[in-house]
Amino acid sequence: MRRLFAILVATLPLAAYAQTANPVAPPSDPLELVTGAAQPVTTVEQRAATVALLNRAAEQYAMHSKGTPAHILQISFNATASTLFPGGAGQLRETWISGQNWRWEATLGNYSLLRISSNGVAYDQQAPQAIPLRLKMLANTVFAPLQFTAPRVAAMRTASVTWKGAQITCVLLAPSGSAQDSAAAKAGRQWNESEFCVDPATGLLDVYSEIPGYYAIYDYTNALKFHDRTLPGAVTISENGTAAVQAQLTSIADTDATNMTPYTPTAQMISQGPAVVLFAPMQMTRMVPSPSMQPGSAIEPAIVHVTLDEQGHVQESELLQTTGLSSQALALVTGTKLWPAPQTSGTPPRQREAFVRVEFVPAQPGIGQYLN
Repeated sequence: MRRLFAILVATLPLAAYAQTANPVAPPSDPLELVTGAAQPVTTVEQRAATVALLNRAAEQYAMHSKGTPAHILQISFNATASTLFPGGAGQLRETWISGQNWRWEATLGNYSLLRISSNGVAYDQQAPQAIPLRLKMLANTVFAPLQFTAPRVAAMRTASVTWKGAQITCVLLAPSGSAQDSAAAKAGRQWNESEFCVDPATGLLDVYSEIPGYYAIYDYTNALKFHDRTLPGAVTISENGTAAVQAQLTSIADTDATNMTPYTPTAQMISQGPAVVLFAPMQMTRMVPSPSMQPGSAIEPAIVHVTLDEQGHVQESELLQTTGLSSQALALVTGTKLWPAPQTSGTPPRQREAFVRVEFVPAQPGIGQYLN
């Protein structure tokens, strides 16, 4: 499943948080479109119409779904530097015939990648290592930003907004297990909501935001047509109000699905073992007592975007908001083991991506640091 709609919230941290009675400041970002009221989707008919709108847009981007024509997609991009990798110009060329057999050829600055998936097992030309965060962000945004499982969505809300002179519909999705009070349900976007803004006239996705502070903007000025699909000519991914990736989808064309040569790894690639498996983004919340927070003062969350190795250690980390305590939030998350799931013997190494929301709350007896 491409998207993981799960925020794990423990009972004790929520109870402790409720006792502080501190309001949470709403998300603020120059690219946020839903700043006013959004309407809850409450009836079966409304839910069906909303899911249909998302599914219509998703059909354009399900590049890895069963039945997608075999293709070669070429992307050029520029990216800012991240924790482990320098920025610069990059290329991503995907040759795809099925979820079992595909090929990536990528560069970013002095980094290069050749990954071949053969019969469902991926191998790299170089020794297995972490994939740059910017490259993973690009892949998430282009190949499958809209895959979701409606039954696992606890709440849907919609808002009509103006985008480039047209009225489009933004759909806000809160994951199953998350809480929304009646007041928040009618307010602007909440911290736990993902956002998909779709033009109902064309069925095309205009804005995708996995979490506040992270936005992908799709530009169809030089759109690519491929069979019954329309792909944007350009995509910009912004974090904390600054463009982190600016990409151009330069071409897409059919390829010969019977020619298996491009999907045959060399003996050296096989000898190195399977490549690092990329997982879909997940969301976490960390509540931290702070002496500087007074009861009644507004909490300003800061979200830290990270990648994790198979032991749960942070590899790359960057802020999606700038607040008074954001530097402390970044330091706290970067020095924490966030995903303690043990590695199963015989399975490929894993790389996870996560958005960690840090909320500093007033210190109270018995309240420690909680990672949900």
